[in-house]
Amino acid sequence: MGCCKSVINCDNEVQPEEGKEENDLKGAEPFIRRGGRQKTVIRILTRQTIKCIVGHVSDHYDVKELIGEGAYGCVRRVVHKTTGGERAMKTIMKSFVRLCEVKNMLLEVDILRKLDHPNIIKITEVIQDQRCYHIVTELCSGGELFDKIVEQEKFKEKQAARYMYQILSAVSYCHTNNVLHRDLKPENLLLVDHKKDSTLKVIDFGISRLTNYPSSPARKYGQPYYTAPEVFNGIFTDKSDIWSCGVILYVMLCGYLPFLGNKESQTINQIINKEVEMPEKEWSKVSQSAKDLVLSLLDKDPYKRPQAMDALLHPWIQSNMHGMSSNSCLDSVKNLINFRSRVKVQHATFEFIVSHLSTQQELRELQYAFMLLDMNGDGKLSREEIIRGIEKTNINQLFDIEQVFEECDADGSDFIDYTEFLTAAMNWQTALTKKRLEAAFKTFDINGDECIDMNELKQMIGGTLDTEMYHEILKEADFNEDGVIDFEEFERICTAVIK
Repeated sequence: MGCCKSVINCDNEVQPEEGKEENDLKGAEPFIRRGGRQKTVIRILTRQTIKCIVGHVSDHYDVKELIGEGAYGCVRRVVHKTTGGERAMKTIMKSFVRLCEVKNMLLEVDILRKLDHPNIIKITEVIQDQRCYHIVTELCSGGELFDKIVEQEKFKEKQAARYMYQILSAVSYCHTNNVLHRDLKPENLLLVDHKKDSTLKVIDFGISRLTNYPSSPARKYGQPYYTAPEVFNGIFTDKSDIWSCGVILYVMLCGYLPFLGNKESQTINQIINKEVEMPEKEWSKVSQSAKDLVLSLLDKDPYKRPQAMDALLHPWIQSNMHGMSSNSCLDSVKNLINFRSRVKVQHATFEFIVSHLSTQQELRELQYAFMLLDMNGDGKLSREEIIRGIEKTNINQLFDIEQVFEECDADGSDFIDYTEFLTAAMNWQTALTKKRLEAAFKTFDINGDECIDMNELKQMIGGTLDTEMYHEILKEADFNEDGVIDFEEFERICTAVIK
C-alpha cells in the first residue's frame, strides 16, 4: 500500500516505536534526458513523499477549530509547529472503522500521494496514535461546492463552465493515471477560499479504485443521485465518473437534481429508466450548447458518453474559458524560462517550500497561469503548450525549450507537472525567506542535531539511488567537506541562484 504499509498495520494493531517516521517511497532515480543530450539526470520526487508518523498530534501541530464532521470522525484546522503552515486534519477513530474501511483510507492516501494536479487535494502526512488515524491535507477554507449551489440556487453559465472545466480536468488526469473516483458529487468538491474565482479541489478518494482494465466491479457506490445507471448493474468504468460530472453540471445550471424520487429505490429506478428532462421554467435561458453537453454526459449508454478529455474541448466549455487574460501569467512564464536549479538539495528544498510552506494567496496566480498554459486540460504541460503559451504572452526573449525541460522536469516524465511548474514559476526572490529556509531545514534535520547527514539526505531526496550518487548530491552542498550539511551551507546553496 505504498508509503503507509509499514507504519499502519491493518490486521494486527501493533504500536511501533513512538515518534517513528517511515517513507517507503521510490523517489529519486537516474534517467536520460530526451533531445540528444546524453546526460544522466536524477529524478526528484519529493512531492510524492508522505511522512507516516506514529506519535501524538500535539507534538507536531496546534489543533484549531472544527471545520467538518462525519460518521467516523471530524476535520479540524491545524497549524504546523515548525513551519507555521495551515492544514486540514481528518481524524478517524479506530474503534469506529472496520478493517475494509481502514484499507479504503490507506488506498486514499496511496492514490493521493501519486496525483499532482491543481484541482486534486494534496495529502502531506499521516499520524497514528493509539486511538486514531490522522490524515493531514492542504487546507480549503471556502467550503463545499454543494453549499455554494444552495446559496446561489444556480450558477451563471460562465461560472458553471469554469467550475466544470476544473472538475473535468481533474477527472481526465485521474483517468489517465488509471484512477476512477467513483463518488463525484458537490460535497466532494471544495473551494480553496471564499473568493468569487476560487479554485476547486476534488476530495474523498476513499472508494476510488486503481484500474488497468476497462471496467471494474462496482461493489460500492456513493449517494445514488450522482451514480450512473450501469453501476446498479455491477459495472463501473471511467464513463461512470463522466455521468457524475453530468449530474453536477445539471445541478449547477438549474439548481436541482435530474433524478429524485421519494425513496432511494425510486431515484435508482429513474436513473436507470427515465430520460433527462429540462423543464422550460429553469432551462429556457440556458444556451443550447450547455444543454448539449449536459445531455451527452448523461447519456444512458456509457459508450456514447465522451471521455473527460473530449468533454473539456466541448465548444461550451471552450467559449466560456475564452477571455481569461494571458497577461496575468506573464511573470510566471518569465520565471519558468529563467529557472535554474541544478543542485539537487536546492531543487528538493524549493519543491518542499511550494508543497508545504506556500500560502494559497502566493499560489493563486501560479495556479491560474498553469490553467491558461494547460490548453488541453490534462494537468501537465507539454513542450508545445509551453511554446504556445509563451507566444501568447508576447515575451520578447529567446529561450531553449529543451533547456526549460532540463531545468524544470525534475521527475523525467517529459512533461512539466503541476508541482514542477509551481517550483519553477515561483518568484523565489520574495518567496525564499530565511524563516522558510529555517523551517525546511528543521524538517529535513530529522534527528535535530542541526545538520543534514547522509540518511536524512536520502529521506529528503527520496528514491533508490546508489550510494555514490547520494555522495555526489551531498558533496554539492557540503562546502567544508565534513560529511554533513549545516544550516550555513544549506542557506548558501539554496540562495545561490537568486542572489
